[in-house]
Amino acid sequence: MLKKSFILISAFFILLSFSTLQGKSKPAEVLQLFEDLQQVIISISKSIQPAVVHIEVVHKINDLKYKSLASGLIIDDKGYILTNEHVVDKAISVVVTLASKLEYPAQVIGADKQTDLALLKIEPKEKLRVAQMGNSEQVEVGEWVIAVGNPYGFDRTVSFGIVSGKGRVLHNLPMETPLINDFIQTDAAIDPGSSGGPLVNLKGEVIGINSIGFGRAQGFTIPINMAKEVKDKLLASGKINRGWLGVVLQPLNRDYASYYNTPELQGVIISDILPNSPAAKAELSPGDIILEYNHQKVAAEKGEDLNRFSLMVSQTPLGQEVPIKILRDNQVQEIKVNITEQPKVDAEEYESGLGFTVKEITENIFRQRMLDDKEGVLVSFVDVAGPASQGELDEGDIIIKVDALPIKTLEDFKKAVSTVKEKKHIMLVIKRGKAQRFILISPEVKTEKAEKTSE
Repeated sequence: MLKKSFILISAFFILLSFSTLQGKSKPAEVLQLFEDLQQVIISISKSIQPAVVHIEVVHKINDLKYKSLASGLIIDDKGYILTNEHVVDKAISVVVTLASKLEYPAQVIGADKQTDLALLKIEPKEKLRVAQMGNSEQVEVGEWVIAVGNPYGFDRTVSFGIVSGKGRVLHNLPMETPLINDFIQTDAAIDPGSSGGPLVNLKGEVIGINSIGFGRAQGFTIPINMAKEVKDKLLASGKINRGWLGVVLQPLNRDYASYYNTPELQGVIISDILPNSPAAKAELSPGDIILEYNHQKVAAEKGEDLNRFSLMVSQTPLGQEVPIKILRDNQVQEIKVNITEQPKVDAEEYESGLGFTVKEITENIFRQRMLDDKEGVLVSFVDVAGPASQGELDEGDIIIKVDALPIKTLEDFKKAVSTVKEKKHIMLVIKRGKAQRFILISPEVKTEKAEKTSE
């Protein structure tokens, strides 16, 4: 039926164009063509809607709980569902509602912040309708598409549009972990609640998982090929292992190319090398210009163009030795680098039970906050009515000791807190900027607001 629908749409445009050019079109004939096209869209909508689910999530962030609504896509009759990572971030419960209106609690099998994808699992008591997957490599700008989701809680809403662009990179989003997707842009509506729903072509194939919208004509979708790859890895291990080079890059624009006396020069500039990284061990240096990575040419004239290089590195098998062609001191060289696993980017948080929450210091946090070292834990939240606030602990402080116990990692902190939690007074040694301070907290001290919160 879907193949027939695609042929009918193609025939519609051919006939409409021919009849218009010949000046022989009749209103009734043209109207019939539009009605046929309408039936095609209706047919595709009906075929995909049963595979779209409604998701309700209860999140807990610090001392607050709130609900959110989203969408998901059934990809396996055993109950596996794709949605967005931001849909289930900090979730304490996830409930999935099928087209049959039956509700099921869902388990988060795994989630990946860098692609904004998550895999859920339900235990269905009914036969599930599974979506047909397409190939996002074949998507063309201008192609007609259908987006399905649950915007503002309105179940299985269908919107119609075109692919407005490909390879889009979203910068300046309020998140510690940068996205590495080449998004598909569409003007089909992706509103709050639509996140996690499918983008479907006129063959009825899913070509993407909708992620985020910025108003009319500003919807962004994760290519389905990327989603399938992440899904397979999450099923295998519950996590994503990515290749890592350990460099900080900036684009090589025309001005920089002219500075190097080679206006046609293309590549990316290494601006910094991370310590103990594969790049450092291979003796790459700041100022080197990467021309090729694993025999593939590299080019970036704008910041968003660097995303392509990041994807190339992240998709490199761990342990593989990769040839990198660079320009150094006007000489082309080839350096071989052994790609290792990307350091953890999703920082784990831990509620201390003492009126504050801490976060482990990842490479991203270390660089973003320009810390002196990676030892200790970052205070990410302080309850204004709790004992830590009374002791003048602040968000952004780095805890390096709990009483006499040194804190180098989050695990050190967890063990230390379990040891001292019953004490009447606890001394924290923290770093605030360049200064070291002592913070004395008394777990038994609670304000009226704190007591109400604990109830």
